[in-house]
Amino acid sequence: MDHKFTEKIRTWLDTPVSERNIDEGATMLLQLNRNRILHQNIIRRGVKMMPKLEYELKKHLRIRDDGKTLHEVVAMEKKIMPVVEKMVEKPEAEHAGKRADHDELPEQIQQLWDGNFERYAKIKALFEELKAMEKLQPCDRYEKLKLLHEAEKAYREALAVYDGYLKENNYPKDAPTVLDNEVGVTSFVDPAELATQIGNARKYISEGKGKLKKLIEEGNEAKADTLRSKIVERARIIRQAGAPISDDTLAELSELGINL
Repeated sequence: MDHKFTEKIRTWLDTPVSERNIDEGATMLLQLNRNRILHQNIIRRGVKMMPKLEYELKKHLRIRDDGKTLHEVVAMEKKIMPVVEKMVEKPEAEHAGKRADHDELPEQIQQLWDGNFERYAKIKALFEELKAMEKLQPCDRYEKLKLLHEAEKAYREALAVYDGYLKENNYPKDAPTVLDNEVGVTSFVDPAELATQIGNARKYISEGKGKLKKLIEEGNEAKADTLRSKIVERARIIRQAGAPISDDTLAELSELGINL
């Protein structure tokens, strides 16, 4: 991804409306969506199209700030929609795995199962919204796709912790351990807390990528190195927990100088 181009878009949007070069903005949008008809319309109508141009560029900037291109958004949609479609078509399969000892489990573990009913409802609603938006461009569907991806991932992670919990030993099957490097002590993590740690670590990495890109582009290597270290720490939490880090995220981090 061309990060300089991303910052060029941001700079244009940060410029007061009265000082913006509409031809420059229209050209950047054309580079993003290849829509020549819209480009010509903006050039012809000028400032009257400024709200539309601003809206479109902001939409693309949000995608790029998440470290994605339109091609990757299309790929994400092709990957997640069939998976969710199976969930929606056979809801009984998703809710058939309630443990026989459910009522004997700690409350926080029971809540993982109960919470998945709410997550499932959110997943189904987002799926139906996206189906209704199928004639729109991928960039117009991105925000909903992102929410769907996050909801489905949270659903699967909660289910994995719930299924793996062993009440007699108070830790999940094949439980990851947390190593205190100073004293070399390992201890098992409460599964509900583990799920929270994974979620927090993923969020930190997701938000940190954009911040790190900006620091690199500004030439602030000292702060960039500090942030890299913090991102690596979060990645370590995820991997020690046995949770995956996507190939896309690994590639994005590699571009930012983080090789896990």
